[in-house]
Amino acid sequence: MFFGTDDFALKSLKELHKAMHEGRMVSELSVVVPAPKPHPCLVAKYAMKHNLPISVWPLPKEQPPTDCWELGVVASFGHLIPKRIINSFPQGMLNIHASILPRWRGAAPIVHAIMNGDDETGVTIMRIKPYHFDVGDIVQQLSLPIDPHISAVQLTDRLADMGANLLVRCISDLHYHLNRCTPQPSGGVTLAPKIDATLSHIDWSSMNAAQIYNRWRATRHLFKLQTFFHGNNVKLNDVEPPTTKAPTMFQDVVDRPGRIIVDRQRNLLFVRCQDWVAFRHVTLHRRPVMSALDFFNGYLQKKAIDQHYFDVH
Repeated sequence: MFFGTDDFALKSLKELHKAMHEGRMVSELSVVVPAPKPHPCLVAKYAMKHNLPISVWPLPKEQPPTDCWELGVVASFGHLIPKRIINSFPQGMLNIHASILPRWRGAAPIVHAIMNGDDETGVTIMRIKPYHFDVGDIVQQLSLPIDPHISAVQLTDRLADMGANLLVRCISDLHYHLNRCTPQPSGGVTLAPKIDATLSHIDWSSMNAAQIYNRWRATRHLFKLQTFFHGNNVKLNDVEPPTTKAPTMFQDVVDRPGRIIVDRQRNLLFVRCQDWVAFRHVTLHRRPVMSALDFFNGYLQKKAIDQHYFDVH
């Protein structure tokens, strides 16, 4: 029985479904999904298309549909599984988690790994324990270097493939792997809570170019980074890597955070943070996307030089 929702989970479901069709490892397969809000999730759509039995979360306390299944598998489900459901599976439940546990326990491990500048992540197949997320014994792990320019969407796709393949490898010799699982280390625990829109606001005084670039890579599929220009909301698009240098005459200038300069030759907008960070495009107060030069010509040059600053809160 498979518990899942999104594209990360879908790749594992597809591999299990393929194994069932090929007559290996899996003899029967059903899915558990949340109620549509308002539309069915990707896992539910796939199950409906392929006529897989579907149960809607939460499962009934009396006569839960887990009784006839040998193993439960969870991926990107987002709900804590009660002890009674875990125990209803003779072989327990496995979870595919997109990090090398115990680093980045929680709902958003990929976003947090990129946002914090990690150079390595991976996938963990673990046994599910009741009462807490992501604390179960490790069945298998596989590591992956993080490209310094990869986005969260791209990394999710790679880890979903890795997780699906590792899951199949574990299930293909389930008793062997379950008998050799190990507790998670007590050290190195970090948390990866859900992402909210407050992370879109840039604090020019406390962040450097690398941190801003990493936050953009990690969250660009969720929202745009933003700041304010004399009280008007500004969306910041297409952040340049931190190796992009400000014009030579400004590189060693000590200026207060939020200072704006435009490099006309490269059509880049530089903002003073703890160093200098560059953007290719901005959007001011719901207007069309502008290049750095368009922003300069339309707004910046109309202000006195001592007003060429984004607001700092």
